[in-house]
Amino acid sequence: MKKQIYLLIAAACILASCAKKESESTTVVESDAQPGSECYAYTTEKDSAFLHIEVTADSIVTGDLEYNLFEKDQNRGKIDGKIHGDTLLANYKFMSEGVESTREVAFLKKDGNWVEGFGPVGEKNGAMLFSDRSKLDFAKGLVFKTAACP
Repeated sequence: MKKQIYLLIAAACILASCAKKESESTTVVESDAQPGSECYAYTTEKDSAFLHIEVTADSIVTGDLEYNLFEKDQNRGKIDGKIHGDTLLANYKFMSEGVESTREVAFLKKDGNWVEGFGPVGEKNGAMLFSDRSKLDFAKGLVFKTAACP
C-alpha cells in the first residue's frame, strides 16, 4: 500500500512538473527585420564609383566601396560603420596601388541617394579620420544614386 501511495505521489509530481514547464515556456518571436542590401553608383563620362551596403535593424552598416576616378588611383575596399539619423559614418579600409589604407567616410541620405561628404582630416592610429565632423561639407560631394546590385 505504501508503494502505491509513493507511486501515486511521484506520478502527481511528474504531471505537475510537466504542466508547470508547459506554462512557463518562452515564446520565441523572430524579427521580420532582415539586413537590407542596397547598391548605389556614381557615374560621369570618365569617373565611376560604386557603393554596396548591408544595413541591419540597428543601423549597423557593412559593405563595399570602389572608386574609379579619372587620373587617380583606383581603390576598392570594405566599409564598416553606422547610420546616425540621415548620415552614414564608416571606416573605409581599402587597397590602392598595392597599399592598404583606412580612412573615415561620410554620406548624407538625400532624396533616396547617398551624397559623400568631405571635411578636414587628421591621422590617428594609422587611419585618416575627420578632425571635426561638424565641418563636413556635402554640397560638392559625389552623389551615389540607387543602382542594381550585381
